[in-house]
Amino acid sequence: MSARTPIASDIMSTRLAAIAPDAGVRLAAEFMLKRKVSALLVLDSKKRLLGIVSEGDLVHRAELGTRKKGSWWLNILLTDRELARQYARAHGRRVSDVMTRNCVVAAPATPAATLAEMMEKHKVKRIPIVDEGRVIGVVSRADIVAAFVRSAGDKVAVHAADDAAAAADIRRRIAREPWIGSTMVSVAVLKGVASISGIVSSIAQRDAARAIAEETDGIRRADMRALRVDPKAIALTHSLPLV
Repeated sequence: MSARTPIASDIMSTRLAAIAPDAGVRLAAEFMLKRKVSALLVLDSKKRLLGIVSEGDLVHRAELGTRKKGSWWLNILLTDRELARQYARAHGRRVSDVMTRNCVVAAPATPAATLAEMMEKHKVKRIPIVDEGRVIGVVSRADIVAAFVRSAGDKVAVHAADDAAAAADIRRRIAREPWIGSTMVSVAVLKGVASISGIVSSIAQRDAARAIAEETDGIRRADMRALRVDPKAIALTHSLPLV
């Protein structure tokens, strides 16, 4: 049986790199350098999340001459509030002036796959994990990569299924995928080696079929040498049973 899918509480870091909202911007930058992190959580005294200050928030500063000024026509489209916010971010001395306020957060039971999707969708590198209003941890992209390494290692220890069951599992999983198209594919398993033969219409289909075989319990290796890629293969509208 496959290991349980990891959730946020399994992979999060509980050693929080945090700072108070009224702390100085320079102190925040020094803290990031010292801790070798690219962002700090901004928390109140009860560990409630107020925002995140990252390296990106400190790039456009007046001291560096890197403040975003924008074109005149773009500036006239911005509200007074937005212009004031830009000025505070470039000139403000407090963390609360420069921090990003609308943060993406997740619950402790959020699956790792969902966290990865959230990072990609919102273009963020880390997600604070919040329980009953308090931050209890952070999941970064590095944490998800580490979870992958652990799960890949666990795969080796999975109890091997018998060859017939493994072959049936591979056929069933390939057949239900929308990308299979052409069904001229055969699957056989001998001593944990899956031999997949037939014809597919693209290298991507071949790679996807191999991925299915390699992640199936009881499979040590996938032999794809007999699976031919023919771009002229006609994808069938209705899948036929795999053999």
